[in-house]
Amino acid sequence: MSAPQAKELYLKGHSVSQIATMLGLSRTTIYGYKSKSKAHGIDWDDLRFLKATDSDDAQKQEEQFVALLIFQFERAIDALDDLDAEKKIALISKHIETYYKLKKQQGNPKVNKAEVAKIVLHKISEIALQQEATAVIHFLSDHADQIVSAVLK
Repeated sequence: MSAPQAKELYLKGHSVSQIATMLGLSRTTIYGYKSKSKAHGIDWDDLRFLKATDSDDAQKQEEQFVALLIFQFERAIDALDDLDAEKKIALISKHIETYYKLKKQQGNPKVNKAEVAKIVLHKISEIALQQEATAVIHFLSDHADQIVSAVLK
């Protein structure tokens, strides 16, 4: 029962050390769970990445980030009068660079593959439900992690 718990905690963003402490296991055991899953075609790191780039979460995170960026930029603008020209440019450049680092993720092929995989799995599931193809639905739910890991490779 510990392997599924460890996987779930890992996907939520906990470190191997944190998981080992929470479950009362060694780090080696947690790494063993990860390796065994990977040998069966389920890469915890790919799933963690997919969860981190979920479009709804990503949209929410981007909105929060942009709001924070604007707030910090407005605060910085208030302080611009006290800075010389070189420091003004450096401060503005820092804010622009941070914004573009975030936007760069949208062009990441892994993010795009993950999004396509989610859409395809969702559409197949909808069709299976309409056709009452319970075997397909069970297969997809039982093997979703494996399918997503294979797509991300």
